Amino acid sequence: MQYFIEFIKQNSDYFSFLSVALFSFIISLPKDLNPLSAVELMFKQIAKKVNLDDRSDSYKRLASILSICLIYLPSILIVSQLYNVVYQSIFLDMLLLFLLLSWHDKKITYLNVIDALKRNHLAQAKFRLASLTQRETKPLSLMGINKATIESMVMQLSASWFAVVFWYLLTGVYGAMFYRTVQICAQQWNSKQLEFTSLSDIPSIVYSIMLFPVHLILSFTFALYDKPLENIPNKFKQSLHWHHFSSGLMLSSFALSMQIELGGVRLYQRQKVTYATLGSGRTPDVGKITQSLQRLSLSAWFWLICITGYTFFPLLLEFITLHNHY
Repeated sequence: MQYFIEFIKQNSDYFSFLSVALFSFIISLPKDLNPLSAVELMFKQIAKKVNLDDRSDSYKRLASILSICLIYLPSILIVSQLYNVVYQSIFLDMLLLFLLLSWHDKKITYLNVIDALKRNHLAQAKFRLASLTQRETKPLSLMGINKATIESMVMQLSASWFAVVFWYLLTGVYGAMFYRTVQICAQQWNSKQLEFTSLSDIPSIVYSIMLFPVHLILSFTFALYDKPLENIPNKFKQSLHWHHFSSGLMLSSFALSMQIELGGVRLYQRQKVTYATLGSGRTPDVGKITQSLQRLSLSAWFWLICITGYTFFPLLLEFITLHNHY
């Protein structure tokens, strides 16, 4: 028992991370209580002040950089001071990571969409989906809702859970906080909305750069459910015609693994945009939406298993070496 306690203490960083990652699957803070909602509101208010027609594009780009700094720098200053007063820093790490991760709240929304579709309540499904996507949902047909839900699900969960885990493990809590700040900024000033064209230039570029390695790793993760080598040329060919290569590669890999077709025409602010077709096979039905959510959950578990293996691989080698020695 004493050995087990010492083992937990020696690997407390890993076990705290794993606990929070698993906890994020089953519970989330109400939106009104999550500090990230305040960050969203701040960016909205900043946009009202600086995104004016009489301001130049260079002014708006500079304002976007200063806005991110205005929110991020005081945040890390507050957090750094909290580390000096908390009894155990690990508890603050766990709290911050829990606030940064987002899985359960979005999962509930997608489950509501699925439930509405099963009951043939298309209007309710469109209303639920509208809270998680920039595209106009009212004109969507049943096939369009199915496609949009799966695309949104993959994009949202990759950006709000997988990316946070990636940057937290790579750069620590401050790096994960910076990623979330940039993500919220890019989402609130979405480049697909014409009024944010100049203001969102730099945040969108930084956001895309930070998502690139996450999308790349996820594309290989999804490929494990398919034929990993056989479809590589097709995936790269399809992603080159997508507006962002990394997200196109990820969606193409997911669509091919599910044997469904994604992409096509969508509306943003009554403007018709035609995206490339990704994947192959038939258009998705409601059952494929449920299966897609399950596949994303399995991929998250796969990441946690790989992280666990990487963490304890040196201990396993040491154990094997000692066993062979004796």
